[in-house]
Amino acid sequence: MTDFWAVFWSVVGTALTALVSWLTILLTNFINGKIKDKKMASHATQLLMIVMNAVQCVTQTYVDTLKKQGKFDAKAAEEANGKALAIIMSQMTPDLIKYVEDNFGDLKEYLKTLIESTVYQLKK
Repeated sequence: MTDFWAVFWSVVGTALTALVSWLTILLTNFINGKIKDKKMASHATQLLMIVMNAVQCVTQTYVDTLKKQGKFDAKAAEEANGKALAIIMSQMTPDLIKYVEDNFGDLKEYLKTLIESTVYQLKK
């Protein structure tokens, strides 16, 4: 029975990854269609991809493991958010940081909002 669950979670993980990738493409196309300024569209797309990839990475490598062990709690969720934020910050260019700060204010608060939004989308 353990083999069944291992295969089951593997299939579910693969399906979720494909779904999130598809949703990312849809959202990126929607954003690019709404933004007239190509540089802003590029920054928005780049930021979206960085956040989506970071959240997926943390979900796959950290959250899913803890959930399988029944150890995912509020403290672990906070740790997961911190891990995603660290990944995002390490991948942002100075240009992208300036774009966020100029358009959305506080960088870390905005990124936390994007992380939570992405996690919500993954749960759906």
